[in-house]
Amino acid sequence: MFVFSLDTVNWLKNSFKPVLYALIMAYLLDSVVTLLMGKLKVRRCQGILLACIILIGMIGLLIYKLVPQIVENINNIVYFIMEGNVDITKIVMDLKNKSDSEYIHHIADYILHASELVRNLINNAFTEISVVLMRMVGNFGASAVTIITSFIINIYMLIEKEDILARGKRFIYAFFEQSRAKKMLRTFTEANRIFKSFLNGKLLDSTIVGIVCVILFFIFRVPYAPLMGTIIGTFNIIPYFGPIIGSVPVIVVSFFVDPSKAITALIIIVIVQQLDANFLDPRIVGKNVGVSPLWIITSVTVGGNMFGVLGMILGVPIVVLIKTVIEESVDVLLIEKGIGDIEKEKLRTDVKRRRFRH
Repeated sequence: MFVFSLDTVNWLKNSFKPVLYALIMAYLLDSVVTLLMGKLKVRRCQGILLACIILIGMIGLLIYKLVPQIVENINNIVYFIMEGNVDITKIVMDLKNKSDSEYIHHIADYILHASELVRNLINNAFTEISVVLMRMVGNFGASAVTIITSFIINIYMLIEKEDILARGKRFIYAFFEQSRAKKMLRTFTEANRIFKSFLNGKLLDSTIVGIVCVILFFIFRVPYAPLMGTIIGTFNIIPYFGPIIGSVPVIVVSFFVDPSKAITALIIIVIVQQLDANFLDPRIVGKNVGVSPLWIITSVTVGGNMFGVLGMILGVPIVVLIKTVIEESVDVLLIEKGIGDIEKEKLRTDVKRRRFRH
């Protein structure tokens, strides 16, 4: 019975996968459609067409220009590390054979052991990558069908947005009391505001950070600039921990090529992250999404442990939404009891000002 249930769940998950992908795609593209309708004064269908053309163009440009450079950079990095590893091994072996010092022998053994670990790590990484690539090639047909199907469903979702929302409201008012229905709709409105503000803002912010890093890496001749900038921009989507995680491979690879370039890369990353934290992020993502570092670190940690990278990205807006709903409910209950201002002077400013927007 358990096996049957598990198989059923997997079947349902795979069956609804195109719809889920389409929903995510439509949710992100809807902001672009709304922006195009406002700026270009076009109808919704024209805005959807333009948004889809922009999306396809960006993906095509990414595949044509950036992906080949990244693949070439990865090959060069692996070749450089393997060659450098061989050179280090030869030098250390010669030094060990020529020296009678027990201290030098210990250091040499430690370096040789570390060198062997690096070689094994790279070989294991290549094995894992090969397995993943073979699996991707094997599933290419199914994946292509899923992507195309999701894209088509996404277009219809964008076209029928108003109809879908209207039917959703009718359903809520039909099955819930009017006061409860209004509260649920307010919650959904706030959830939509928080998620769009965070996701769209974070994607734009991380894209800018990645592009700026690529340009600066090129100017200051940091090795493998396209790949390194892409890594920084990608991990920047994850709050707090993302920039730290993304900077590690960049600095390590730069150090292998040229130690001075590792310092240059570190300085560039620190400067860009400071500009992002103090200028870009507050203006693009918005201060309304921001909460204290305690809540951000907690949401990223718990979300990452439960749902991986996706949990680290979505953990912040989900926690902000839950926190906002709870605070609003607490305010209402305290006001009903006539003690709405109790302990309010001790709250953080952003908590005191946070309210649902209707």
